[in-house]
Amino acid sequence: MSEVPAAERADPGDPLHVAAPFSGVVTITVGVGDEIEPGGTVATIEAMKMEAAITSPGGGTVDRIAINTVGQVEAGDLIVVLT
Repeated sequence: MSEVPAAERADPGDPLHVAAPFSGVVTITVGVGDEIEPGGTVATIEAMKMEAAITSPGGGTVDRIAINTVGQVEAGDLIVVLT
């Protein structure tokens, strides 16, 4: 029996971490190296037939995408890391 690795969790106090606000299916809309303004959209999340934007609490450059381009997440999972 194989184990599924736990998702990386975002640090809620770090403005360079962008987290999933609730559980759902996330679609990343940025790429590594993209410049993001504070409040800029980095992904969309769909849950219960509703879609919402996931926005960055701070600005910066996308350093790392922590999930697959499209994937299931839980609230608080790390989505994107900025520098």
